[in-house]
Amino acid sequence: MLPARVHRAIFIVLLAVLGASMVTSVFLANLAWVLLGANWLLEGRWREKWQMGKESRLLHAVVGLYLMMLVGMLWTADTAVGWDTLRVMLPLLCVPLVLLTTRPLAGNARRGVLAVYVLTVFAVTVIGVVRWLTIPDLPHRDIVPFISHIRFALNCCVVIYLCVGVLLGSGPKPLRWGAALLMVWMLAFLVVIHSYTGIVVLAVVSFVMLLTRWRRWQLVAVWVLLVGGIVGAVAYEVSNYYRMVPMTWEPLREATVNGRPYYHAQDGIIENGNYVNNYVCDEELRAEWNRRSAMEYDGNVPSGYSVKSTLVRYLNGLGLTKDSVGVAALIPAQVASIESGVANPAYECSNPLRKMVYTALLEREFYVHTNAVAGFTMLQRIEMWRAAVHVIGEHPSFGVGTGDVIGAMDDYLTANNSELAGRRMNCHNQYLGIMAALGIIGFSLVLILVLRALFPLRRLRSAMPGTLMLPWTLTVLISMCTEDTLATLAGILFCTFFLAFRRPV
Repeated sequence: MLPARVHRAIFIVLLAVLGASMVTSVFLANLAWVLLGANWLLEGRWREKWQMGKESRLLHAVVGLYLMMLVGMLWTADTAVGWDTLRVMLPLLCVPLVLLTTRPLAGNARRGVLAVYVLTVFAVTVIGVVRWLTIPDLPHRDIVPFISHIRFALNCCVVIYLCVGVLLGSGPKPLRWGAALLMVWMLAFLVVIHSYTGIVVLAVVSFVMLLTRWRRWQLVAVWVLLVGGIVGAVAYEVSNYYRMVPMTWEPLREATVNGRPYYHAQDGIIENGNYVNNYVCDEELRAEWNRRSAMEYDGNVPSGYSVKSTLVRYLNGLGLTKDSVGVAALIPAQVASIESGVANPAYECSNPLRKMVYTALLEREFYVHTNAVAGFTMLQRIEMWRAAVHVIGEHPSFGVGTGDVIGAMDDYLTANNSELAGRRMNCHNQYLGIMAALGIIGFSLVLILVLRALFPLRRLRSAMPGTLMLPWTLTVLISMCTEDTLATLAGILFCTFFLAFRRPV
Protein backbone atom coordinates (compact mmCIF):
# COMPACT_ATOMS: atom_id res chain seq x y z
CA MET A 1 0.00 0.00 0.00
CA LEU A 2 1.31 3.44 -0.90
CA PRO A 3 1.86 6.06 1.82
CA ALA A 4 -1.03 8.45 2.46
CA ARG A 5 0.93 11.42 1.14
CA VAL A 6 1.41 9.66 -2.21
CA HIS A 7 -2.32 8.98 -2.54
CA ARG A 8 -2.92 12.63 -1.66
CA ALA A 9 -0.49 13.80 -4.36
CA ILE A 10 -2.14 11.50 -6.91
CA PHE A 11 -5.55 12.90 -5.89
CA ILE A 12 -4.40 16.49 -6.43
CA VAL A 13 -2.78 15.76 -9.81
CA LEU A 14 -5.81 13.84 -11.09
CA LEU A 15 -8.10 16.60 -9.88
CA ALA A 16 -6.07 19.14 -11.88
CA VAL A 17 -6.30 16.87 -14.94
CA LEU A 18 -10.05 16.56 -14.41
CA GLY A 19 -10.44 20.35 -14.18
CA ALA A 20 -8.52 20.84 -17.41
CA SER A 21 -10.10 17.97 -19.36
CA MET A 22 -13.72 18.71 -18.43
CA VAL A 23 -13.61 21.57 -20.96
CA THR A 24 -11.24 20.01 -23.50
CA SER A 25 -11.38 16.21 -23.75
CA VAL A 26 -14.09 13.66 -23.01
CA PHE A 27 -11.52 10.85 -23.13
CA LEU A 28 -9.17 12.46 -20.59
CA ALA A 29 -12.09 13.49 -18.37
CA ASN A 30 -13.38 9.90 -18.29
CA LEU A 31 -9.87 8.61 -17.62
CA ALA A 32 -9.34 11.15 -14.82
CA TRP A 33 -12.51 10.33 -12.87
CA VAL A 34 -11.97 6.58 -13.24
CA LEU A 35 -8.39 6.92 -11.93
CA LEU A 36 -9.65 9.11 -9.09
CA GLY A 37 -11.99 6.30 -8.13
CA ALA A 38 -9.21 3.71 -8.35
CA ASN A 39 -6.91 5.83 -6.19
CA TRP A 40 -9.76 6.26 -3.68
CA LEU A 41 -10.29 2.49 -3.47
CA LEU A 42 -6.58 1.74 -3.04
CA GLU A 43 -6.17 4.41 -0.38
CA GLY A 44 -8.29 2.61 2.20
CA ARG A 45 -9.12 4.60 5.37
CA TRP A 46 -12.66 3.26 5.23
CA ARG A 47 -13.72 4.27 8.73
CA GLU A 48 -12.85 7.92 8.06
CA LYS A 49 -14.57 7.85 4.67
CA TRP A 50 -17.68 6.21 6.09
CA GLN A 51 -17.92 8.90 8.75
CA MET A 52 -17.49 11.71 6.22
CA GLY A 53 -20.08 10.10 3.94
CA LYS A 54 -22.62 9.80 6.76
CA GLU A 55 -22.25 13.50 7.59
CA SER A 56 -22.37 14.81 3.98
CA ARG A 57 -25.89 15.87 3.07
CA LEU A 58 -24.71 16.70 -0.44
CA LEU A 59 -23.61 13.11 -0.91
CA HIS A 60 -26.96 11.88 0.38
CA ALA A 61 -28.73 14.01 -2.25
CA VAL A 62 -26.55 12.77 -5.12
CA VAL A 63 -26.77 9.12 -4.11
CA GLY A 64 -30.52 9.52 -3.59
CA LEU A 65 -31.00 10.88 -7.12
CA TYR A 66 -29.01 8.07 -8.71
CA LEU A 67 -30.80 5.38 -6.69
CA MET A 68 -34.18 6.85 -7.64
CA MET A 69 -33.19 6.74 -11.33
CA LEU A 70 -32.15 3.11 -10.78
CA VAL A 71 -35.51 2.33 -9.17
CA GLY A 72 -37.17 3.98 -12.18
CA MET A 73 -35.91 1.05 -14.27
CA LEU A 74 -38.56 -1.15 -12.63
CA TRP A 75 -41.39 0.36 -14.69
CA THR A 76 -39.57 1.54 -17.80
CA ALA A 77 -40.32 -0.15 -21.13
CA ASP A 78 -37.24 1.00 -23.08
CA THR A 79 -34.60 -0.65 -20.89
CA ALA A 80 -31.81 -0.01 -23.42
CA VAL A 81 -32.24 3.76 -23.13
CA GLY A 82 -32.66 3.46 -19.36
CA TRP A 83 -29.40 1.58 -18.80
CA ASP A 84 -27.59 3.97 -21.14
CA THR A 85 -28.93 6.89 -19.08
CA LEU A 86 -27.60 5.29 -15.89
CA ARG A 87 -24.25 4.68 -17.59
CA VAL A 88 -23.95 8.33 -18.59
CA MET A 89 -24.92 9.39 -15.05
CA LEU A 90 -22.38 7.09 -13.37
CA PRO A 91 -19.83 9.93 -12.82
CA LEU A 92 -22.60 11.77 -10.93
CA LEU A 93 -22.44 8.95 -8.37
CA CYS A 94 -18.70 8.23 -8.36
CA VAL A 95 -17.12 11.70 -8.46
CA PRO A 96 -19.06 13.11 -5.46
CA LEU A 97 -18.45 9.86 -3.57
CA VAL A 98 -14.70 10.37 -3.96
CA LEU A 99 -14.66 14.14 -3.37
CA LEU A 100 -17.06 14.25 -0.44
CA THR A 101 -15.28 11.47 1.46
CA THR A 102 -11.82 12.97 0.89
CA ARG A 103 -10.34 15.92 2.73
CA PRO A 104 -11.07 19.07 0.69
CA LEU A 105 -8.25 20.98 -0.95
CA ALA A 106 -6.68 23.88 0.89
CA GLY A 107 -3.81 26.33 0.54
CA ASN A 108 -1.42 25.91 -2.39
CA ALA A 109 -3.11 22.73 -3.60
CA ARG A 110 -6.45 24.50 -3.94
CA ARG A 111 -4.89 27.50 -5.67
CA GLY A 112 -2.87 25.30 -8.00
CA VAL A 113 -5.81 23.18 -9.17
CA LEU A 114 -7.98 26.28 -9.65
CA ALA A 115 -5.16 27.96 -11.59
CA VAL A 116 -4.94 24.97 -13.97
CA TYR A 117 -8.69 25.09 -14.46
CA VAL A 118 -8.83 28.85 -15.07
CA LEU A 119 -5.88 28.84 -17.47
CA THR A 120 -7.43 25.97 -19.43
CA VAL A 121 -10.75 27.77 -19.76
CA PHE A 122 -8.90 30.91 -20.88
CA ALA A 123 -6.87 28.90 -23.43
CA VAL A 124 -10.07 27.44 -24.90
CA THR A 125 -11.56 30.94 -25.24
CA VAL A 126 -8.42 32.06 -27.09
CA ILE A 127 -8.72 29.08 -29.44
CA GLY A 128 -12.40 29.93 -29.92
CA VAL A 129 -11.70 33.55 -30.78
CA VAL A 130 -9.01 32.52 -33.28
CA ARG A 131 -11.50 30.15 -34.92
CA TRP A 132 -14.16 32.87 -34.95
CA LEU A 133 -11.82 35.34 -36.63
CA THR A 134 -10.26 32.95 -39.15
CA ILE A 135 -13.05 30.56 -40.19
CA PRO A 136 -15.63 32.33 -42.40
CA ASP A 137 -19.28 31.99 -41.37
CA LEU A 138 -18.45 29.74 -38.42
CA PRO A 139 -21.70 28.97 -36.52
CA HIS A 140 -21.60 30.29 -32.98
CA ARG A 141 -22.23 26.75 -31.68
CA ASP A 142 -18.92 25.63 -33.22
CA ILE A 143 -16.70 28.41 -31.89
CA VAL A 144 -15.83 26.26 -28.87
CA PRO A 145 -14.28 23.15 -30.48
CA PHE A 146 -14.26 20.66 -27.60
CA ILE A 147 -17.59 20.68 -25.75
CA SER A 148 -21.03 22.22 -26.08
CA HIS A 149 -20.86 26.02 -26.12
CA ILE A 150 -23.67 26.06 -23.53
CA ARG A 151 -21.73 23.87 -21.09
CA PHE A 152 -18.58 25.88 -21.72
CA ALA A 153 -20.43 29.13 -21.00
CA LEU A 154 -21.16 27.89 -17.48
CA ASN A 155 -17.43 27.41 -16.93
CA CYS A 156 -16.84 30.98 -18.15
CA CYS A 157 -19.30 32.11 -15.48
CA VAL A 158 -17.33 30.29 -12.77
CA VAL A 159 -14.10 31.93 -13.94
CA ILE A 160 -15.86 35.31 -13.63
CA TYR A 161 -16.89 34.45 -10.05
CA LEU A 162 -13.30 33.58 -9.20
CA CYS A 163 -12.15 36.87 -10.74
CA VAL A 164 -14.65 38.76 -8.58
CA GLY A 165 -13.25 36.96 -5.54
CA VAL A 166 -9.74 38.11 -6.44
CA LEU A 167 -10.92 41.69 -7.03
CA LEU A 168 -12.64 41.83 -3.65
CA GLY A 169 -9.63 40.29 -1.91
CA SER A 170 -6.40 41.82 -0.74
CA GLY A 171 -4.01 40.25 -3.23
CA PRO A 172 -1.25 42.10 -5.12
CA LYS A 173 -2.34 44.73 -7.63
CA PRO A 174 -0.98 42.90 -10.74
CA LEU A 175 -3.10 39.87 -9.82
CA ARG A 176 -6.19 42.01 -9.34
CA TRP A 177 -5.64 43.83 -12.63
CA GLY A 178 -5.22 40.49 -14.35
CA ALA A 179 -8.47 39.26 -12.80
CA ALA A 180 -10.30 42.37 -14.00
CA LEU A 181 -9.05 41.94 -17.57
CA LEU A 182 -9.89 38.23 -17.53
CA MET A 183 -13.40 38.99 -16.30
CA VAL A 184 -14.00 41.43 -19.18
CA TRP A 185 -12.59 38.88 -21.65
CA MET A 186 -14.94 36.17 -20.39
CA LEU A 187 -17.95 38.51 -20.60
CA ALA A 188 -17.07 39.40 -24.18
CA PHE A 189 -16.64 35.72 -25.06
CA LEU A 190 -20.14 34.93 -23.78
CA VAL A 191 -21.47 37.44 -26.30
CA VAL A 192 -19.29 36.02 -29.09
CA ILE A 193 -20.74 32.51 -28.60
CA HIS A 194 -24.30 33.89 -28.20
CA SER A 195 -24.70 32.37 -24.76
CA TYR A 196 -28.14 33.48 -23.61
CA THR A 197 -27.87 30.99 -20.75
CA GLY A 198 -24.54 32.36 -19.55
CA ILE A 199 -25.69 35.97 -19.64
CA VAL A 200 -28.95 35.22 -17.82
CA VAL A 201 -27.10 33.16 -15.20
CA LEU A 202 -24.64 36.01 -14.62
CA ALA A 203 -27.46 38.55 -14.24
CA VAL A 204 -29.36 36.43 -11.72
CA VAL A 205 -26.29 35.42 -9.74
CA SER A 206 -25.02 39.01 -9.69
CA PHE A 207 -28.35 40.20 -8.30
CA VAL A 208 -28.39 37.54 -5.57
CA MET A 209 -24.79 38.27 -4.62
CA LEU A 210 -25.67 41.94 -4.52
CA LEU A 211 -28.42 41.21 -2.00
CA THR A 212 -26.06 39.19 0.18
CA ARG A 213 -23.23 41.74 0.01
CA TRP A 214 -25.08 45.02 -0.37
CA ARG A 215 -22.67 46.84 1.95
CA ARG A 216 -19.82 46.43 -0.56
CA TRP A 217 -20.31 49.57 -2.66
CA GLN A 218 -17.72 48.40 -5.18
CA LEU A 219 -19.80 45.31 -5.95
CA VAL A 220 -22.94 47.43 -6.25
CA ALA A 221 -21.22 49.79 -8.68
CA VAL A 222 -19.86 46.96 -10.83
CA TRP A 223 -23.29 45.26 -10.96
CA VAL A 224 -25.11 48.47 -11.89
CA LEU A 225 -22.58 49.32 -14.62
CA LEU A 226 -22.58 45.77 -15.96
CA VAL A 227 -26.34 45.29 -16.07
CA GLY A 228 -26.97 48.87 -17.21
CA GLY A 229 -24.48 48.54 -20.02
CA ILE A 230 -25.87 45.20 -21.23
CA VAL A 231 -29.49 46.36 -21.04
CA GLY A 232 -28.67 49.60 -22.86
CA ALA A 233 -26.77 47.80 -25.63
CA VAL A 234 -29.54 45.24 -26.11
CA ALA A 235 -32.23 47.95 -26.18
CA TYR A 236 -30.26 49.82 -28.86
CA GLU A 237 -30.00 46.70 -31.04
CA VAL A 238 -33.72 45.92 -30.60
CA SER A 239 -34.53 49.47 -31.68
CA ASN A 240 -32.35 49.03 -34.77
CA TYR A 241 -34.03 45.75 -35.65
CA TYR A 242 -37.51 47.30 -35.65
CA ARG A 243 -36.55 50.66 -37.20
CA MET A 244 -38.74 50.45 -40.29
CA VAL A 245 -37.16 51.31 -43.64
CA PRO A 246 -38.87 53.90 -45.91
CA MET A 247 -40.21 51.28 -48.33
CA THR A 248 -42.22 49.71 -45.52
CA TRP A 249 -44.41 52.79 -45.13
CA GLU A 250 -45.18 53.18 -48.83
CA PRO A 251 -48.32 51.69 -50.42
CA LEU A 252 -47.52 48.21 -51.74
CA ARG A 253 -46.60 48.25 -55.42
CA GLU A 254 -48.21 45.57 -57.56
CA ALA A 255 -45.46 45.06 -60.16
CA THR A 256 -41.69 45.28 -60.62
CA VAL A 257 -40.07 47.85 -62.90
CA ASN A 258 -40.18 45.15 -65.58
CA GLY A 259 -43.95 44.77 -65.21
CA ARG A 260 -43.96 41.36 -63.50
CA PRO A 261 -46.28 40.92 -60.47
CA TYR A 262 -45.00 41.06 -56.91
CA TYR A 263 -46.03 38.55 -54.26
CA HIS A 264 -46.81 40.14 -50.88
CA ALA A 265 -47.28 37.49 -48.17
CA GLN A 266 -48.46 40.07 -45.63
CA ASP A 267 -47.52 37.59 -42.88
CA GLY A 268 -46.10 40.30 -40.63
CA ILE A 269 -42.60 38.80 -40.20
CA ILE A 270 -40.12 41.66 -39.70
CA GLU A 271 -36.34 41.56 -40.01
CA ASN A 272 -34.05 44.59 -40.19
CA GLY A 273 -37.01 46.96 -40.30
CA ASN A 274 -38.71 45.40 -43.32
CA TYR A 275 -41.34 42.76 -43.99
CA VAL A 276 -39.39 39.72 -45.16
CA ASN A 277 -41.95 38.20 -47.50
CA ASN A 278 -43.24 41.32 -49.23
CA TYR A 279 -41.99 42.53 -52.64
CA VAL A 280 -41.04 39.05 -53.85
CA CYS A 281 -40.93 38.23 -57.58
CA ASP A 282 -39.80 34.63 -57.84
CA GLU A 283 -39.43 34.67 -61.63
CA GLU A 284 -37.02 37.62 -61.64
CA LEU A 285 -35.11 36.31 -58.61
CA ARG A 286 -34.43 32.98 -60.31
CA ALA A 287 -33.32 34.50 -63.61
CA GLU A 288 -31.08 37.21 -62.14
CA TRP A 289 -29.57 34.97 -59.45
CA ASN A 290 -28.71 32.21 -61.93
CA ARG A 291 -27.02 34.88 -64.04
CA ARG A 292 -24.97 36.20 -61.10
CA SER A 293 -24.09 32.92 -59.40
CA ALA A 294 -23.05 29.38 -60.26
CA MET A 295 -25.12 28.12 -57.32
CA GLU A 296 -28.56 27.06 -58.53
CA TYR A 297 -31.49 29.14 -57.29
CA ASP A 298 -33.45 25.95 -56.53
CA GLY A 299 -30.57 24.45 -54.56
CA ASN A 300 -29.42 24.78 -50.95
CA VAL A 301 -26.67 26.75 -49.21
CA PRO A 302 -24.12 24.85 -47.05
CA SER A 303 -26.24 25.29 -43.91
CA GLY A 304 -29.06 23.32 -45.56
CA TYR A 305 -31.46 26.22 -46.11
CA SER A 306 -32.68 27.00 -49.62
CA VAL A 307 -30.87 29.54 -51.76
CA LYS A 308 -34.17 31.33 -52.28
CA SER A 309 -34.94 31.90 -48.60
CA THR A 310 -31.35 32.97 -47.92
CA LEU A 311 -31.40 35.39 -50.86
CA VAL A 312 -34.79 36.85 -49.91
CA ARG A 313 -33.70 37.50 -46.33
CA TYR A 314 -30.39 39.04 -47.42
CA LEU A 315 -32.08 41.42 -49.85
CA ASN A 316 -34.63 42.24 -47.17
CA GLY A 317 -31.84 43.06 -44.73
CA LEU A 318 -30.43 45.57 -47.22
CA GLY A 319 -33.86 47.15 -47.71
CA LEU A 320 -33.98 46.02 -51.36
CA THR A 321 -36.88 44.56 -53.33
CA LYS A 322 -36.69 40.82 -53.97
CA ASP A 323 -36.53 41.02 -57.76
CA SER A 324 -34.00 41.49 -60.55
CA VAL A 325 -33.26 45.06 -59.43
CA GLY A 326 -32.43 43.88 -55.90
CA VAL A 327 -30.16 41.04 -57.06
CA ALA A 328 -28.44 43.32 -59.59
CA ALA A 329 -27.60 45.74 -56.76
CA LEU A 330 -25.55 43.10 -54.94
CA ILE A 331 -21.79 43.42 -55.16
CA PRO A 332 -19.71 40.24 -55.72
CA ALA A 333 -18.77 39.98 -52.04
CA GLN A 334 -22.45 39.97 -51.07
CA VAL A 335 -23.22 37.27 -53.65
CA ALA A 336 -20.42 35.20 -52.11
CA SER A 337 -21.88 35.74 -48.64
CA ILE A 338 -25.28 34.44 -49.75
CA GLU A 339 -23.63 31.43 -51.40
CA SER A 340 -21.92 30.63 -48.10
CA GLY A 341 -25.24 30.75 -46.23
CA VAL A 342 -25.29 34.24 -44.69
CA ALA A 343 -28.97 35.24 -44.58
CA ASN A 344 -28.65 38.70 -43.05
CA PRO A 345 -25.98 41.33 -43.76
CA ALA A 346 -26.14 42.27 -40.07
CA TYR A 347 -24.55 38.89 -39.30
CA GLU A 348 -21.40 40.02 -41.10
CA CYS A 349 -20.74 43.00 -38.87
CA SER A 350 -18.05 42.88 -36.18
CA ASN A 351 -20.61 43.33 -33.39
CA PRO A 352 -21.48 39.86 -32.01
CA LEU A 353 -24.17 41.32 -29.74
CA ARG A 354 -26.10 42.52 -32.82
CA LYS A 355 -26.14 39.06 -34.36
CA MET A 356 -27.16 37.56 -31.03
CA VAL A 357 -30.10 39.97 -30.59
CA TYR A 358 -31.19 39.82 -34.23
CA THR A 359 -31.22 36.00 -34.16
CA ALA A 360 -33.39 35.96 -31.03
CA LEU A 361 -35.81 38.53 -32.46
CA LEU A 362 -36.15 36.60 -35.72
CA GLU A 363 -37.06 33.49 -33.71
CA ARG A 364 -39.73 35.52 -31.95
CA GLU A 365 -41.11 36.82 -35.26
CA PHE A 366 -41.43 33.35 -36.77
CA TYR A 367 -43.04 31.94 -33.64
CA VAL A 368 -45.55 34.78 -33.24
CA HIS A 369 -46.62 34.81 -36.89
CA THR A 370 -46.23 31.17 -38.01
CA ASN A 371 -45.82 29.05 -34.84
CA ALA A 372 -42.63 27.64 -36.37
CA VAL A 373 -40.18 26.09 -33.89
CA ALA A 374 -37.79 23.87 -35.89
CA GLY A 375 -34.31 25.37 -36.11
CA PHE A 376 -34.94 27.92 -33.35
CA THR A 377 -33.12 27.10 -30.14
CA MET A 378 -35.39 28.71 -27.55
CA LEU A 379 -38.62 27.86 -29.35
CA GLN A 380 -37.62 24.20 -29.56
CA ARG A 381 -37.11 24.22 -25.82
CA ILE A 382 -40.59 25.60 -25.25
CA GLU A 383 -42.05 22.89 -27.47
CA MET A 384 -40.16 20.17 -25.59
CA TRP A 385 -41.21 21.61 -22.22
CA ARG A 386 -44.84 21.36 -23.32
CA ALA A 387 -44.29 17.74 -24.27
CA ALA A 388 -42.64 16.98 -20.92
CA VAL A 389 -45.48 18.65 -19.00
CA HIS A 390 -47.96 16.52 -20.97
CA VAL A 391 -46.05 13.35 -20.07
CA ILE A 392 -46.06 14.35 -16.40
CA GLY A 393 -49.79 15.02 -16.58
CA GLU A 394 -50.39 11.56 -18.06
CA HIS A 395 -48.21 9.79 -15.45
CA PRO A 396 -48.22 12.11 -12.42
CA SER A 397 -47.41 9.71 -9.58
CA PHE A 398 -44.39 7.65 -10.67
CA GLY A 399 -43.62 8.91 -14.17
CA VAL A 400 -42.85 6.77 -17.22
CA GLY A 401 -39.58 5.33 -15.97
CA THR A 402 -35.92 6.14 -16.50
CA GLY A 403 -35.76 5.07 -20.16
CA ASP A 404 -39.13 6.15 -21.55
CA VAL A 405 -39.09 9.94 -21.24
CA ILE A 406 -37.82 10.72 -24.75
CA GLY A 407 -40.13 8.15 -26.35
CA ALA A 408 -43.18 9.42 -24.47
CA MET A 409 -42.47 13.03 -25.46
CA ASP A 410 -41.94 12.01 -29.07
CA ASP A 411 -45.31 10.23 -29.07
CA TYR A 412 -46.95 13.46 -27.91
CA LEU A 413 -45.16 15.53 -30.56
CA THR A 414 -46.16 13.06 -33.28
CA ALA A 415 -49.80 13.08 -32.18
CA ASN A 416 -49.81 16.88 -32.34
CA ASN A 417 -48.04 17.09 -35.73
CA SER A 418 -45.11 18.99 -34.25
CA GLU A 419 -42.15 19.93 -36.43
CA LEU A 420 -39.96 18.21 -33.83
CA ALA A 421 -41.69 14.83 -34.08
CA GLY A 422 -39.30 11.98 -34.74
CA ARG A 423 -36.20 13.82 -33.55
CA ARG A 424 -36.22 12.14 -30.10
CA MET A 425 -34.86 15.19 -28.32
CA ASN A 426 -34.33 15.64 -24.59
CA CYS A 427 -36.72 18.02 -22.88
CA HIS A 428 -33.97 20.60 -22.11
CA ASN A 429 -35.11 21.02 -18.51
CA GLN A 430 -33.52 18.76 -15.92
CA TYR A 431 -36.33 19.26 -13.43
CA LEU A 432 -39.05 18.32 -15.93
CA GLY A 433 -36.95 15.40 -17.15
CA ILE A 434 -36.60 13.94 -13.65
CA MET A 435 -40.29 14.52 -12.93
CA ALA A 436 -41.33 12.86 -16.20
CA ALA A 437 -39.15 9.83 -15.37
CA LEU A 438 -39.93 9.45 -11.65
CA GLY A 439 -43.23 11.27 -11.26
CA ILE A 440 -44.12 13.85 -8.65
CA ILE A 441 -43.45 11.39 -5.82
CA GLY A 442 -39.93 10.52 -6.97
CA PHE A 443 -39.10 14.12 -7.80
CA SER A 444 -40.34 15.25 -4.38
CA LEU A 445 -38.09 12.76 -2.60
CA VAL A 446 -35.07 14.01 -4.57
CA LEU A 447 -36.06 17.63 -3.94
CA ILE A 448 -36.28 17.03 -0.18
CA LEU A 449 -32.73 15.63 -0.15
CA VAL A 450 -31.41 18.58 -2.20
CA LEU A 451 -33.10 21.19 0.00
CA ARG A 452 -31.82 19.37 3.10
CA ALA A 453 -28.29 19.70 1.71
CA LEU A 454 -28.58 23.38 0.75
CA PHE A 455 -30.42 24.86 3.70
CA PRO A 456 -29.98 26.61 6.03
CA LEU A 457 -28.15 29.11 3.83
CA ARG A 458 -25.36 29.58 6.34
CA ARG A 459 -24.38 25.99 5.59
CA LEU A 460 -24.17 26.86 1.90
CA ARG A 461 -22.23 30.08 2.46
CA SER A 462 -19.69 28.33 4.67
CA ALA A 463 -19.26 25.36 2.38
CA MET A 464 -16.80 27.02 0.01
CA PRO A 465 -14.27 29.83 0.24
CA GLY A 466 -14.93 33.36 -0.90
CA THR A 467 -17.33 33.95 -3.76
CA LEU A 468 -17.40 30.44 -5.21
CA MET A 469 -19.95 28.18 -3.49
CA LEU A 470 -23.10 30.29 -3.57
CA PRO A 471 -22.77 31.55 -7.19
CA TRP A 472 -21.67 28.10 -8.41
CA THR A 473 -24.66 26.46 -6.74
CA LEU A 474 -27.02 29.03 -8.23
CA THR A 475 -25.42 28.50 -11.65
CA VAL A 476 -26.01 24.75 -11.45
CA LEU A 477 -29.64 25.20 -10.36
CA ILE A 478 -30.41 27.85 -13.01
CA SER A 479 -28.73 25.92 -15.83
CA MET A 480 -31.05 22.99 -15.18
CA CYS A 481 -34.04 25.18 -16.09
CA THR A 482 -33.02 25.27 -19.77
CA GLU A 483 -30.67 22.31 -20.12
CA ASP A 484 -30.42 18.60 -19.41
CA THR A 485 -27.27 19.33 -17.43
CA LEU A 486 -26.92 15.74 -16.17
CA ALA A 487 -27.24 14.22 -19.66
CA THR A 488 -23.59 14.81 -20.63
CA LEU A 489 -20.22 14.23 -18.99
CA ALA A 490 -19.33 17.93 -19.25
CA GLY A 491 -22.52 18.89 -17.42
CA ILE A 492 -22.08 16.25 -14.70
CA LEU A 493 -18.47 17.25 -14.05
CA PHE A 494 -19.49 20.90 -13.84
CA CYS A 495 -21.98 19.90 -11.13
CA THR A 496 -19.43 17.86 -9.15
CA PHE A 497 -15.85 19.06 -9.73
CA PHE A 498 -16.07 22.11 -7.47
CA LEU A 499 -17.10 20.01 -4.48
CA ALA A 500 -13.36 19.46 -4.02
CA PHE A 501 -13.03 23.09 -2.91
CA ARG A 502 -15.63 22.99 -0.15
CA ARG A 503 -14.96 23.79 3.48
CA PRO A 504 -15.82 21.15 6.09
CA VAL A 505 -19.32 21.87 7.48
